[in-house]
Amino acid sequence: MTRSYKWLGGIGYILMLIPFANIVGFILVGIAWIMSGSDTRQGIFKATGILMLITMILTVVIIASWFPIIGSLIAGLPLAEYPSVPPPGFFREFLRTIGLFLILVGITAVLAIVEWILELVSHFRAATVYNVKWFRRAGWMRIVTIIVAIIVIALFILSALSIGLSPAFFTTPSEILNLISLYMVGLIIPGILGLLSLIFSAISFFSIPEAAVERRPPYLPPPPE
Repeated sequence: MTRSYKWLGGIGYILMLIPFANIVGFILVGIAWIMSGSDTRQGIFKATGILMLITMILTVVIIASWFPIIGSLIAGLPLAEYPSVPPPGFFREFLRTIGLFLILVGITAVLAIVEWILELVSHFRAATVYNVKWFRRAGWMRIVTIIVAIIVIALFILSALSIGLSPAFFTTPSEILNLISLYMVGLIIPGILGLLSLIFSAISFFSIPEAAVERRPPYLPPPPE
């Protein structure tokens, strides 16, 4: 059986490197993992693909929900004849909109974390199922990326606390700018590693063998003579 999903996954991970095209990339990669799970009977592959699609859809909904929030803010601007009086019920409607938005963001964040874990495990499982080492390399690159990102954030927090406790904090604001600049430079490293992990994933899918693994028939004892 031809494994057409190898091209969907490879192209999808490449598109995830491109802004605005990464939405299409998420869709292709999610479909590729689902098809891979159906081909190899690996439930974790299917779960990874389904969660990727759900997370992508929720992310699009979150981005689209900004428009009603902005609209409610514009509607609540003071009128010319009543410059200090907002429309009736404005604050209640605005708080309800913000509350629903934060709940949606929280659910999406939790699903994104679970999806990242499943995708990581799927890479290591796929390395064994397909005998493709690039899947394992992509998985390790993801682990290194998150470790480096945590170290950078931790160093930034410690540096910010040390500056905040310093007596010269209010007399040397340039230290704050230097800290922010150092933090932005530090984020470049995990960013590059993250891009490499996507490239490794693309290579992994492209390296999947075209033909399915031949399933040997079960052993049958010889017929009695």
